Amino acid sequence: MSADERYDRSKARPTPTRREAEAARKARLGRMPLDPKDRRRAERSVRNQSYQKQRQALRSGDAKNFPARDQGPARAFIRDYVDGRLRMLEFLMPIVVVAWFALILRSTSIYIYASFAMELVVVVGIVFGIMLNFRIKREVRARFGEEHVRGSGFYAFSRAAMPRFLRQPRPSVTFTGKAK
Repeated sequence: MSADERYDRSKARPTPTRREAEAARKARLGRMPLDPKDRRRAERSVRNQSYQKQRQALRSGDAKNFPARDQGPARAFIRDYVDGRLRMLEFLMPIVVVAWFALILRSTSIYIYASFAMELVVVVGIVFGIMLNFRIKREVRARFGEEHVRGSGFYAFSRAAMPRFLRQPRPSVTFTGKAK
């Protein structure tokens, strides 16, 4: 639906009065305590319950309760696209961890190789990230339209840079080894 179509439609009902609008807002909020400390405690409890529900959904794969950043068919496509094959970006984080431990050892020869490895990881990560960014944006634009492109490159990169066993939501496809 375009913006013009949205504004051309009449709402077919009168504008609510202030009293009706406030009553509706209070009904949406529920019965919040009047004491500010109790209200903050109740809001925190509701927020924590929502957060726990989202975390459980990420672990179980319940797509309707995913956080906003993971919802929608375009994000599901990006997850499947990234998880569908083994990528070099997955191996960069373990290399960084090993190089970081090597930097702690303070041995001069190991330090030189570890610092070179860290620099190489940064360059390789940027190059592979840019390539993945262009590919994923082209695919999302072709399949879902321009409105789903924003943020898709970073979402794909952040998912691809994470080792497979740490990804949330869990991968739903097994990698095939074929290029997509």
